[in-house]
Amino acid sequence: MNISYLKKQLISANSAIFEVNKKGIVWRNNYFDSLFNFLNEYDLKNNLSLKSSKNNFYLKLKINKESTAYDSQFLVKNSESSIYKINDEQIKYILALKEGMECFSKGEINFAVQKQYKLNDLSISGYEYLARMYMQNGSQISNENFMPIINSNYQLNILLPSVLKKVTVFSKNKEATINWINVSAELLESKTFYRKFTKLISKNKLKPKCIGIEITESHKIISNKNMIESLTRLKKDKFLIAMDDFGSGYANIRRLSILPIDLVKLDKSFIFDIKNKHTRTLIKGIVEIGNSIGFSVLAEGIETKNDLLKAKKLGVQFGQGWFIGKPKIL
Repeated sequence: MNISYLKKQLISANSAIFEVNKKGIVWRNNYFDSLFNFLNEYDLKNNLSLKSSKNNFYLKLKINKESTAYDSQFLVKNSESSIYKINDEQIKYILALKEGMECFSKGEINFAVQKQYKLNDLSISGYEYLARMYMQNGSQISNENFMPIINSNYQLNILLPSVLKKVTVFSKNKEATINWINVSAELLESKTFYRKFTKLISKNKLKPKCIGIEITESHKIISNKNMIESLTRLKKDKFLIAMDDFGSGYANIRRLSILPIDLVKLDKSFIFDIKNKHTRTLIKGIVEIGNSIGFSVLAEGIETKNDLLKAKKLGVQFGQGWFIGKPKIL
């Protein structure tokens, strides 16, 4: 097929299409440019590249903005010869990145806190701190789309200092409870994380025994060795460790045997499917494993009284969800 003819047909198509040759990405259509117009201060040619992995192709974006590096890749389809199209499912991640970068420069970042309870007597056991990001017009960014593409530099340099300041104020006179903050597996793999994190804890005059770290896994763990070393040192300092969203993504049962976990947070999909006999058997089995090797279990997504009673009956020790406590902006 004649490339100039194909280009002419696709240049105004409602799809993010581009061509690649020895010089790199050499032309793009209007929709592609519109999708990346939030990078108008950058030369796309120097920040976008095409990478291949087995049978897949990825459009790789790497930029630096406000002392924070963004390094993301998006699955693309090989449409015809050297013509590529960004996978429609990946466009939502680009839009999330666009919203997030606008939020960092013009918007606002707040934190909400959600209570966690002991299910046997419904006393408060802890608080989870959740980032809430808003655009300049007041609309909220979807954490589900954006959080997985925040890199470790942004977490360490912006989110963690911000949330620990909130913990310092909110946790005053609440020494009996644990303040849980989210830390990605990617960040825990960093060899400098432990030193920088404990420095932040000391700076905010917080006690390690009152801080819990929830491991969020947005990508495949590269180095278990580095991660285990970070967690072991934190555990020795009396920080508590939780595995977030257990049962989804990379948060699987193998991790329980190699990481020093104090708490396993069951992904909300377990509670949503708790009427299923097999799901109840799985929950009970995880509780029994915890009793054997030394971790407790918390159920996320408790939204009805029935959810609460069933989780409690299966031996789940802790819970959180809208039925027992909605997140509140600090």
